[in-house]
Amino acid sequence: MFYFRSMTQIAIRSHTSLRDSRLCAPLTALGRDAPDAASRFRRWRGASGRSYLVSVYPIGECPDYIDAVLIAVDGESSACVWIGEAGEGGAGLAATLAIAAQAGASEVHVHLLAGDPAARSRAVRDLDGRH
Repeated sequence: MFYFRSMTQIAIRSHTSLRDSRLCAPLTALGRDAPDAASRFRRWRGASGRSYLVSVYPIGECPDYIDAVLIAVDGESSACVWIGEAGEGGAGLAATLAIAAQAGASEVHVHLLAGDPAARSRAVRDLDGRH
């Protein structure tokens, strides 16, 4: 694991460990009726057991969100590379995602439902296993 600075202190994980399939799952119920939606949405489970609905984007095509929780993911292994907040977006977010891509991330999973700074901080800690 190594660290770099962006909007906040963040950690890039070694993605050599396999992900636990319970942590990130496609929304299979959507697959039957809306196969395109099933590939666009996922559900992550935090250490607390809480579920987080995310939208999936290729890392180079992530919209310039602000105030969102982001999970940078290695698309082949589904391993989490980085979890953090989008902050104010812009150049800081672009730089953070570029570094995550260099570390092996090919997708960004974006959680938009944490509506205030405290909720985003709780979600990041929960998803990172530090609830």
